[in-house]
Amino acid sequence: MKDQHSQAGRLRVHTGAEPPDEAETGRSGARSAELRSTLDGIRNIRNLTNLGPNPGARPAEWERRQLLRTVSLLLEAEGLPPSATDPAGEPVRTGYRTSEGARAGQVQVRWVGPRGSGARYQEQEQLQCCQAVLCSWGFEALEVRGPGGRRYLEVEAGSVSVTDVSSSE
Repeated sequence: MKDQHSQAGRLRVHTGAEPPDEAETGRSGARSAELRSTLDGIRNIRNLTNLGPNPGARPAEWERRQLLRTVSLLLEAEGLPPSATDPAGEPVRTGYRTSEGARAGQVQVRWVGPRGSGARYQEQEQLQCCQAVLCSWGFEALEVRGPGGRRYLEVEAGSVSVTDVSSSE
């Protein structure tokens, strides 16, 4: 997996697998402004590259190619907190954690927290919030139950419209 922090000049992505000090930077006013600017950029890319009616209602090709990055940015920008991890990879703060999905073109979103935090009892409600955010941006987000009955979302960019395909040939 590529390091989400390695590209200079790009907004750092918080997947929920970062140490607390990195994830804490998301709480600043500067970070909020960067996230708002990124959302405006996503809207502009959609309006410039998607064809057909309502181009802003569905993910652009750029988003499809960077699905983990896009999903993580949208969740954080819409006010959902990313989790954070200790050096062993265990959660130290409750929040979302995004990761590559089981199939290409898919991202998983989980709601995690430290042992005893009650994250398991929050996961249905919080994943529904994540799902609402992602669906409002035109993504398909299906709630799934995994091992031990834990819920998570499988997120995909959805199908490309017929107008987009026929116009790009």
